[in-house]
Amino acid sequence: MAFVSYGIGSALAGQVAGTALVVLSSVMVVAIGVLVFRALRRSHPGIAWAYLVARGAEGFLLTAGIVLRNSVGSGAADIAYQLAMLSLGLGSLPFCLALHRQRWLPSWLAIWGSVGYALLAAGAAAELMRTTVGLVLAIPGGLFEIVFGLLLLARGFAPSTAVQPGAASRGPSSAAAAVEGGSRVSRAALAAGLGLLLMAVLAGLANFGVVDRLVSTEAVETTTQLLSNQRAFALAVTALFAVACLDVLVAWALRAFFDDTHRTVPLLSAWCRTVYAVVFAAAITHLVAAAGLLRDGAATDQIAPGVHAQITEFEEIWSMGLILFGVHLLMIGWLAWRSRTVPTWVAALVAIAGAGYLADSIGALVSTAYTIQVAAVTFVGEVVLMVWLLVFAARSHRQAPVQRGRGSYPPAAARMIGHRV
Repeated sequence: MAFVSYGIGSALAGQVAGTALVVLSSVMVVAIGVLVFRALRRSHPGIAWAYLVARGAEGFLLTAGIVLRNSVGSGAADIAYQLAMLSLGLGSLPFCLALHRQRWLPSWLAIWGSVGYALLAAGAAAELMRTTVGLVLAIPGGLFEIVFGLLLLARGFAPSTAVQPGAASRGPSSAAAAVEGGSRVSRAALAAGLGLLLMAVLAGLANFGVVDRLVSTEAVETTTQLLSNQRAFALAVTALFAVACLDVLVAWALRAFFDDTHRTVPLLSAWCRTVYAVVFAAAITHLVAAAGLLRDGAATDQIAPGVHAQITEFEEIWSMGLILFGVHLLMIGWLAWRSRTVPTWVAALVAIAGAGYLADSIGALVSTAYTIQVAAVTFVGEVVLMVWLLVFAARSHRQAPVQRGRGSYPPAAARMIGHRV
């Protein structure tokens, strides 16, 4: 249904019916991500989260593309569409791997899906870099989705293993509970730490390596610089959108890490950062609009005001969204302070980082004369948290399991949650 409704909707671009069909397609794309998440979250939680975020990003971008087509032009719409296909392709690769491991798909079909989605992602990346490949690389993935949909209608997901009689009634022992809890905490720390590390690299390259270098206060100068570096600008937009997706994954990884610390605050902090990620993604659509204006090929003096206005909108919306990010960091700092695992000094630095983002965002909102950048110093708290999470995950992984009766568990993980057992 998503496949058909988007095809018809894009053919009716500019009409109300076409816009409605594309939005409907986006809703169904997100629904697919939610349903797959429910199917895989116990056996492959990391893949389930990655697929959910990828399909959510795809749905967001497909809707943004139809809006940009009506307000900015076909160039911006094409960039949004290619970003959506890149998200779909990259997010579906581990999904096909999980289906193969669960034996929910025949091996040949799982391989077909992996190859098709890899080609789809490669084609989208090539189009973003202004290399025209057309629909050739999208055909294998598109045919896979049709065959996969028909297979699901015919037989659904067939579980690969059956539950042993009486297994559910025995319940986990305290040693098994310690193993599961320690493993969950360690995996959450690793996911959050790696996510923060990748975000730091991507955001640094995009902001300092491209946007800050090419954008100035002069509209014509900015447009001239961007026209000469369109590929770099497209890469920066892609990297920033990847950062927004990683924000969601890190938010829920931190929620899992602090789940035993408090009942409601970890959930609130995760939703706070998720909403921030949506605001950040909305801000990035203005960069997509600017890149689209550059791609449409009009004269520099004609598009310069529009390009500069779109970049200014991006900066203003992002600045307002950082209020939510600052609140999220304050909650994480409070959770870290209550945690029996995180050192107090790490918690203090994270809270200070959150306060710095709040000060900068609120200060810029209250007065146009505010020029202090507190977060340029206090962001160290985020780096410290990232390093500590990675070190904690590495130490937990190195702990050799200790045999205890019929079960085994890492001693460090068992000590962390032993009070609950």
